Amino acid sequence: MSDSPEFITVCQLMRTHGVKGHIKAMPLTHDITRHKSLKAVSVKKTTGEILELEIEESRQTGTLWLLKFKGIDTPEAAKFLVNADVMIPESERLPAPEGEYYIDDLVGFRVKTEDGRKVGEVLEVQELMTVDAFHIQFDPDMQQEFSKKSILAPWIDDCVKEVDEQGRFIVCDADYLKSLCPEER
Repeated sequence: MSDSPEFITVCQLMRTHGVKGHIKAMPLTHDITRHKSLKAVSVKKTTGEILELEIEESRQTGTLWLLKFKGIDTPEAAKFLVNADVMIPESERLPAPEGEYYIDDLVGFRVKTEDGRKVGEVLEVQELMTVDAFHIQFDPDMQQEFSKKSILAPWIDDCVKEVDEQGRFIVCDADYLKSLCPEER
C-alpha cells in the first residue's frame, strides 16, 4: 500500500502498553468500535516506511484503542510503531453518519447561491484551528461580481446554507461570499 488518496488513516499509534506487545492508538474515525473489524492494515511509520501488518487482538479502553499486532510480542518489539499511522483502503471506509460529511468528498462540489446561480467550485476543504473552510474558485463569468482570486469561506451557518451530496453542490449566502472577496475584482 502507498501513501496515496486511495488509503485513509483510521488511527495513530501512541505508546506501548503492558508486556505482551500491545500499543495504544488514538482513533481518527467517528465509529469508536471500528477497531473490531480491522484485520490486515498498512502501518506508515514516521520515516515514511509502510509495513503490512495483521491485527491479532484489539479492544477499547476509554476513548483509545489497545492493539496487538501479529508477531509483535514485547514492548521492545512494538516500540518502533510509536507515532505511526494505521491505514486501510478507502474502499473500506465507513459511510459518514447522517448529516455529516467526509471533508475530502466535498472537493469538486459546485458552489451555488441561494437563488440557484452557479458561481464557483470547491478546490479543497481546509481544517483550520477554529473552523473548516471551503477554498472556492469563482467561475470566469462570476469573477466580475465576486473575485478573480480564490477565497476561503468558513463552514458556518451564516455562510453555508446547505450541502447536497446527491447533487454535489453547496449553497452559500451570496452577500457573505462577497464580503470575503478582495476589493479588487
